[in-house]
Amino acid sequence: MDIFYHWQKLEHNLKNGEVGHLGSNNSKIVQLAERLPKRIWVFKTPKGMKGSIQLVGSLLVSDEARVAVATDYRNVICYDPFSSESVMFTDSGTPERIQEVSAYFQYRFHSAFSANFNGDAGLQAMESNVVRGLESMVVDWGRCQMLERVKDGKKVQPINPFAKLST
Repeated sequence: MDIFYHWQKLEHNLKNGEVGHLGSNNSKIVQLAERLPKRIWVFKTPKGMKGSIQLVGSLLVSDEARVAVATDYRNVICYDPFSSESVMFTDSGTPERIQEVSAYFQYRFHSAFSANFNGDAGLQAMESNVVRGLESMVVDWGRCQMLERVKDGKKVQPINPFAKLST
């Protein structure tokens, strides 16, 4: 099982180096995390294309935070932004790819499309058969490691368990 996540603040978060976790104020994200997902597949609605989605990345889930980031969300799921398996798709914004991804998910997540991915609708469990189909769809897509998309990569520092606490 993987997670479908509609990331509304994607560009803002990448610009500000706010990576390493995805949050929600409801408990659905915790329920999905308890199912031990492997990846979070990240989507957004392309500008001017309401009713369509663009697959922008695939992030490796982590059982603990890899980056120290303050958040206002009550519930979070962590991913590893340093992993080579946390990637952003570089050529997913073409009309053909947006149409292909949208068509693939419109039937499976009809209620999410109807709700325009607001609230719980932007967070869905993706069972193995859906994941396999998505993996085969993106096998030849261009990709880069996630941190290459962060504007100021120096802001993203790994948690160092051996650092001395300041007094």
